[in-house]
Amino acid sequence: MSAIEQLPFQGSLPASFFTIADRVYADAAFRPQEKPAAVEQLFRAEAARNDLVLYTDHRHLRLVGIFPHDGSDAHFGYWETTDDLPLNEAAFGLLRAEARRRGRVRLMGPLNFNTFYAYRLRLGAPPSWGQFDQEPANPAYYPTLLQRLGLAPGLTFESRLIRADAVPAAYLNKADLLGALQQIPFDFIPLNPDTWRTHETELFALVDRIFSANPAYRSISRAQFEQLYNPSFAAKLCPHTSVLFRDRAAGQLVALSFCQPNYAPLRLDPTPPDFERDYPRLPHKTMLAKTVGVHPDFRQQQLMSYLGAYGMLRFRELYDDAIFCLMRADNFSRHFTDGLPAETAHYALFEQVL
Repeated sequence: MSAIEQLPFQGSLPASFFTIADRVYADAAFRPQEKPAAVEQLFRAEAARNDLVLYTDHRHLRLVGIFPHDGSDAHFGYWETTDDLPLNEAAFGLLRAEARRRGRVRLMGPLNFNTFYAYRLRLGAPPSWGQFDQEPANPAYYPTLLQRLGLAPGLTFESRLIRADAVPAAYLNKADLLGALQQIPFDFIPLNPDTWRTHETELFALVDRIFSANPAYRSISRAQFEQLYNPSFAAKLCPHTSVLFRDRAAGQLVALSFCQPNYAPLRLDPTPPDFERDYPRLPHKTMLAKTVGVHPDFRQQQLMSYLGAYGMLRFRELYDDAIFCLMRADNFSRHFTDGLPAETAHYALFEQVL
């Protein structure tokens, strides 16, 4: 077994950090999408509010211990490894010892700093769709390794594929909701690069307000937000099903729904997807319902369901089927597809009490 080095982050990552994934995913149909310069930039930004320690043998395993300055938990992220239990026992043993030395009460991950970035593991065999944009995808042995190391699923999530033959039943099921949609006291703002530019300041605040109570969420700076969510991001969204709701009385944005086609069959990486260019090229059109949320002050008004109904207005003319993506198992959004036959993929964020 290779020796594990414990390396506090001091402004740069070793070159081996980015080659370990090559070995792990050599025979896989998927792999993490990492740009070394962007990853190092993120590490440097996050080092201001976390102590960061890399555990690695430089060939078969990398593991980052993340110790937030303002929390009682320790997180682990950027974990990639070959199927080697003793090697992982050594690395996680060092991480747990450091976490206990710092007085941390729980270890949780994989979590790459924040829920804005990659986190969670996919459980079980790959689903029929392979991997959609930013879906957690990992070797099947990853969850088994973590469980053998004493970690267990904490937060759980799921994605549901609603196939074409279930779509008619969905419209029957939601007929009343669709009929009432035009009567609610909210304006609908379709999302595209132009409307994104117009509302980006409000959008930044709305996203933070909607998701700030979610477990493992930490606010990010406006600059970090705009690196991920910007007009280029909006260009890949479906402008016919993605929407902002604005309360007419208050004049403020209160809900959002980000939907996009599943561009995976086009193998565009590293070219960013663009709806206008790429949607017509798709041989099979699957809509991904990616991010849906309602401002806390406007919940209990069925807005989550109305966001789903808005997406249905033009769905049948545009798409063959839909995947409702990465819904937390205890989140209300999951209920929109209850009762419909679906293929389901499961995910988890693992944890261990120290």
